[in-house]
Amino acid sequence: MEAAAAAAGPGQKPAAAAGKAPSLSSSVVATAASLVAVGLGGAALLVWWALAFHPAHARLWMVPAGLVLLGTPILAWLSLFASGRGRGHDATGAHAVTPA
Repeated sequence: MEAAAAAAGPGQKPAAAAGKAPSLSSSVVATAASLVAVGLGGAALLVWWALAFHPAHARLWMVPAGLVLLGTPILAWLSLFASGRGRGHDATGAHAVTPA
């Protein structure tokens, strides 16, 4: 480990010196997991309403709430990828340089 750190030079991580792709940070994984959970919650709310309350047209508030919960993660991911932040950028927004 120390040899890899010494070969990396000052200010570089050993994984970058070895040519390995950097792993996803825990905050990115947590954000992705929470967006998936919110989307699944919205889908579950809509399915529950459709099965239990749709025949009686009761509890109609569940429909817009489910649609908002289902659509929010989709819009969040689309906005991230449309802005270019979803791929090939580091945390500062600078384009990641891949070694040749």
